[in-house]
Amino acid sequence: MIEKIIELLPSEDLKVQIKETNHRFEEKELLQIIYDYAPTFDKKQELLYQFANISSVDISAQAQAYAKYDQGVFESFTKESGGFVYELHIKENPDYGKVSYICSSYEATLACIDRYYEEYADYGFKETNKTRYQIVKRKIFSENQGLEKDIYAELVLGENKTVLKIWSYDDINCNLEISCSDCEEICPSKVVDINYPIFAQNHDIIKYLDDEGQTRLAVNIWDSKWGKTASHYFVIPLDADIFRSLDYDDYSFYHEHISLPLATIGKPEELDAATRRDYCDFINFLNNKND
Repeated sequence: MIEKIIELLPSEDLKVQIKETNHRFEEKELLQIIYDYAPTFDKKQELLYQFANISSVDISAQAQAYAKYDQGVFESFTKESGGFVYELHIKENPDYGKVSYICSSYEATLACIDRYYEEYADYGFKETNKTRYQIVKRKIFSENQGLEKDIYAELVLGENKTVLKIWSYDDINCNLEISCSDCEEICPSKVVDINYPIFAQNHDIIKYLDDEGQTRLAVNIWDSKWGKTASHYFVIPLDADIFRSLDYDDYSFYHEHISLPLATIGKPEELDAATRRDYCDFINFLNNKND
């Protein structure tokens, strides 16, 4: 079961490092990996209940609670509710823009997806494994109510309308007077911060996917005194403004934190000529700065 859970991690480089260092995870960390990286909603449900059957009493209860929570969110999301609409965004490919529609129900969004491909069949529009359908359930504003948060929940479908993930913005049952860390309720919002064995070194090129599914490239900034494990890499994206201005003095202001499971190591020869030149210039700057 543990090997099956580790296999969920997207980064092949990380999985190799876990094996080579014989890294061990706590039960609560394995549960967090399932929740964060299971590829689909159904697979997450399956793994949560499987893990509940082999874990300690407390973690078993937590895994079952997570599964029931997500199932409840899904059922509420798909149930027709007065005063709500469904906002559908179709993104055929990470490199393309979104096409958006407003639908009256969840079933209507599914029908709209079919109609979309029927309408544009002559243009060669075709669903692929990179296609994503973002569906947002929103409250309809009326002139008699005060302004309030209008997004109830969000769901993402993949190829063949497979539910990939769902999350709720409805915090009506949350005690907002205290922080998540002080709350005693079992809730997926209480994220466990996992330290993984590092596999990328200082100044390595890091590849990762952004929120739109596009590949990004960055320079890893890592000091060995920070240790041999980490939850995130501190990186400078190679498309940051500093590579246009060539003013690297304030590079730290352009940093991003990339979770280790989302990162892989790139090679300079994979870069185009302009990006490779920027990378080499930046590394020279960093080396001279440290001399």
